Amino acid sequence: MAKGLRLIGFALLAVMLAGCSATAEERSENGTETAGKVFRADVHRTNAEVGSVRLYKPAGFKIREGSDEQNIVLEKGGETYVLFINPNEPDNSRLFYELLYADPAKEIVTTATYEQNGVFGFSGITDAGNERYELVAGSGGNKLTTLSKEKAIEPNLRTMMEIVRSVERPDDPDLTMN
Repeated sequence: MAKGLRLIGFALLAVMLAGCSATAEERSENGTETAGKVFRADVHRTNAEVGSVRLYKPAGFKIREGSDEQNIVLEKGGETYVLFINPNEPDNSRLFYELLYADPAKEIVTTATYEQNGVFGFSGITDAGNERYELVAGSGGNKLTTLSKEKAIEPNLRTMMEIVRSVERPDDPDLTMN
């Protein structure tokens, strides 16, 4: 009886462990789905400024010295996130999304697009090699990129979309944020 219970216990443990180990594709799909939910959610209040640009800076993130209104470098725990802001692009711009596909060297794992109230957004994941992935989150003329380990795809894309959706530019004629 005890031997049978142990066998059943090991079998259940093996099934549970197999279910917990998501593949890169599953993590990517979950990440883009989460980014979409964040895109459609209320925009975070801004709490940081670089020149005349205001943005939400999550706890633990630092803005690297030397950042400017078009290239803001954020850091957290040894990871670098680069925010590109094109002030000439409106909220419905697809430029950064189209540029992702224009690069034949990129091995795209998955992308997703989102639209709400005249604002276009997207998230994308490309294989960067060595078990790392380049993550991209964009909203209008704003794009945030980072390199990520597979297990951090979903939380990174969530945070990245929170940041790009929060960007406020005073010269943006389509400004629909906060």
